[in-house]
Amino acid sequence: MIHSSALPSRFVGRAEELAAVAGSLSEQRLVTLTGVGGVGKSRLASEAVERLGHRGGRAVVRVDLWPVQNDKLLVPAVAHALGFANHSATDTLEAFTRWLHDQDVLLVLDSCEHVRLGCRTLVARLLAAAPGPTVPTTSREPLGLPGEQVIEVAPLPAPTDGAELLRARAALLGTPLVSPEDVRTAVRLSRRLEGIPLAIELAAGQLADRTVEQVDRHLRSRLELAADHGNGPARHRALRTTIGWSHELCEPAERLLWARLSVFRGDVAADTVQQVCAGGPLGAEALAAALAGLERKSVLSRRRTPSRPDRRNAARTPTGCSAPPT
Repeated sequence: MIHSSALPSRFVGRAEELAAVAGSLSEQRLVTLTGVGGVGKSRLASEAVERLGHRGGRAVVRVDLWPVQNDKLLVPAVAHALGFANHSATDTLEAFTRWLHDQDVLLVLDSCEHVRLGCRTLVARLLAAAPGPTVPTTSREPLGLPGEQVIEVAPLPAPTDGAELLRARAALLGTPLVSPEDVRTAVRLSRRLEGIPLAIELAAGQLADRTVEQVDRHLRSRLELAADHGNGPARHRALRTTIGWSHELCEPAERLLWARLSVFRGDVAADTVQQVCAGGPLGAEALAAALAGLERKSVLSRRRTPSRPDRRNAARTPTGCSAPPT
């Protein structure tokens, strides 16, 4: 049985993009969302299919491919995510395709770029042999299959959308931005961060300890310094600078845990974090405090899984690196 997934928090903005993606998925069986890292491809795809699935009574399954190391592991990973196990002598892809043949499911393949060839093979076979599934994908580049509709995801189209995202995340931290001056600063900060949702989320993580004016002022100084030194392509500078600044603002124990978490790809269970990342300065209490600090700063997120309600999973760091570039 295939079950629908659930989204963790309120979605902000992108009404036109949502309508475009949902409309495309109503007409096409393969839709790929492309765009730079941190621009919001995954969340846009997830939100669109959740709304589409809810209206049509269709199952929604999102498979995060980031942890999949190579093309050979792709099909077993996707099959496992849908609850399929091959107990026959038949090739797994063939058996999986037969099993999925009539299932009316929106199958989101998220982060395909590093296993692009495997995704091409899997999706081509599914679309040819199984009329039930519709496959939205996210990737830095299209899969390049016939009939694929490609939608390029741009940064948030208006500074007010970025400001609303910042305000929504600030409210979750218990530091609402309500004054007219705070709202104006949030708009200015969103513009400074080029409307990149990941950069805005990381900036929002600093609002637990700083005012929005302080966050804006510090980022302005860092961006000006990065521009003077020509650090990285201009279109990536806001995100790189925000990640670097977020790393510097972490406590030493948080930076150490961030570095140790970088060995993981994708979600990781909380008990695994304790087994792998504990040691030295990170005793049990220090590790718990560092996890809470990184979560508060939006460096990672934690969620409960339906299959293990007593455990919490710590998601991978957004950067996937131990010492982010400044």
